[in-house]
Amino acid sequence: MISPEKAADLRVKQLEMLQGLVNRMAGYGASFKSYCITVVTAVIGFAFTLHSPLVAGLAILPVIFFALADAQYLKVERRFRDIFNTVRKAGWDEMPSFDLNPRNGPAQSLPAALLSWSIVYFYAPLALVVLAVAVGARVYGR
Repeated sequence: MISPEKAADLRVKQLEMLQGLVNRMAGYGASFKSYCITVVTAVIGFAFTLHSPLVAGLAILPVIFFALADAQYLKVERRFRDIFNTVRKAGWDEMPSFDLNPRNGPAQSLPAALLSWSIVYFYAPLALVVLAVAVGARVYGR
């Protein structure tokens, strides 16, 4: 049996590890958004070079794929946040388990993550811009 002070120190270490994982997942979401803008801009630029509305329309594919990947990481981030809260609420005199498996957190759904404001408010307007560019290129390209 360890002392309550040592258990509390270990609990703090476990919470720090979990916070690091949450921060890493959130960082991936920011990276996905940055890469998505870069890829979409490149595809639309290539479409303008080719004078091809069809290629401009293909820029919707990276928006969809990056949105799905971002939502998947958000889902995992939410699981780690739930594990963090569970660990935080546990007794501070108990020995922490240091189990960092996200499957031990409450289940999160991909559709709920896709409908999150951080996904919808970024990818939906970007998809609308891509569609507007494709339609505009089709209308004005004649």
